[in-house]
Amino acid sequence: MKGRFITFFVLPFVLLLLGGTDAAPKSSSKSYRLGKDVIKDPATGQLLVPSTACVNIGAACATAAAPDPALIPRQGAIVQRPRFPYGERKIRGVNLGGWFVLEPWVTPSIFNQTGNDLIVDEWTYGAYQPREVAQPIIERHWDTWITEEDFAAIADTGLNHVRIPIPYWSVPTANTSTAPFLSGSWSRLLRAVSWASKYDLSVIIDIHGAPGSQNGYDNSGQRLDHPQWQTAPENVEHTRQVFSVLLNEFGNFDKWGGTVGAIEALNEPAGFLPDVLPVMNQYWHDTYGILRDFRMRRGTESAEGTVDPNEIKMVIMDGFTGVQNYNGFLASPQAEGVMMDTHNYQIFNPDQIRIPLPEHPGQACAIGANTASNALGGLWTFVGEWSASPTDCTPWINGRFIGSDWVAAVEGRTCDGLTGAWQTFSDDFRNLLA
Repeated sequence: MKGRFITFFVLPFVLLLLGGTDAAPKSSSKSYRLGKDVIKDPATGQLLVPSTACVNIGAACATAAAPDPALIPRQGAIVQRPRFPYGERKIRGVNLGGWFVLEPWVTPSIFNQTGNDLIVDEWTYGAYQPREVAQPIIERHWDTWITEEDFAAIADTGLNHVRIPIPYWSVPTANTSTAPFLSGSWSRLLRAVSWASKYDLSVIIDIHGAPGSQNGYDNSGQRLDHPQWQTAPENVEHTRQVFSVLLNEFGNFDKWGGTVGAIEALNEPAGFLPDVLPVMNQYWHDTYGILRDFRMRRGTESAEGTVDPNEIKMVIMDGFTGVQNYNGFLASPQAEGVMMDTHNYQIFNPDQIRIPLPEHPGQACAIGANTASNALGGLWTFVGEWSASPTDCTPWINGRFIGSDWVAAVEGRTCDGLTGAWQTFSDDFRNLLA
């Protein structure tokens, strides 16, 4: 499979619009975000760490809910189209962020209305509220944040993809307890894929949060001082089960057609950490083994390794270590049907936030050229997340109640006119974003 730099994703319905990063080996690493103001339990002083215990007072523990029949697509609702021809056409799409995984910077109102400063991610959202209070709010969010009209609008713009982040606790597996996370979004995911089919949009389903957190960021579901996913084999095994469930569900062409083009095996694992990197790379190999077994059972991969081009693909990531480190990794002829996702930002590292504003477009061009050049060495490569913002001024982008590193980096800096209503932006800043 000849490598090719395919495309860009943008973040929809949020302020951050466009961007890239420098061409340094650790491209746009978010490593600087770890260990900053991690919330502690006020009663014990201990860090909030992953747990299967339900800590809601007076609330039942959450368990994986059966799909809501009212939300499951009816027979005949799926259009039987071939899968997207990756490597031949560019992906042009949007992330449906903040939908099935809550992030304080994307949906601050959901966190503000709790009146609880301990609630900083989806784990604490379920842990520090009665379930009968939290569940109706989050279900209303699932049903209104993104609607069928949004899918129609995305298609009308000429885009061809949506990337849908989904957390492990929303996917039905043998691990039935999701406490303290709130379950129920699986049915909404099925409905979302049916909407994508209706409007001829291809879908990349992205495992955005793994047990124990693969990166320690709130976008994994739990903000931690250090990720714990890699520390326990059962966490990794549970994540493999989630991948397998998604693959068997959406790889079923008779049921879903070719609407889902790929499953992203895990979003943003912290590969820049020495204890995460080997586990992450082994996990990529393991999930590819699951994909290959799936194809062999279906007869879409021959004993010689020839794969039906219409078969579902899988996506891996560079873990913020740089795509150049993955030349030849799970590439043809040793492997088939694997793509690389890399995320480019210029706002999370100390060296990036010191760059003068006018220099950011040049940095974006540099990382684009670097990514394209390295993609030629193996895997089809796309930029699954990126932003034009040259600052981290968006409130809570670094975590709830965590301020802007861009402001702190240089004396006299302010976020005035750099975030919020676009009408407050200067002409120079608008031109920079454009």
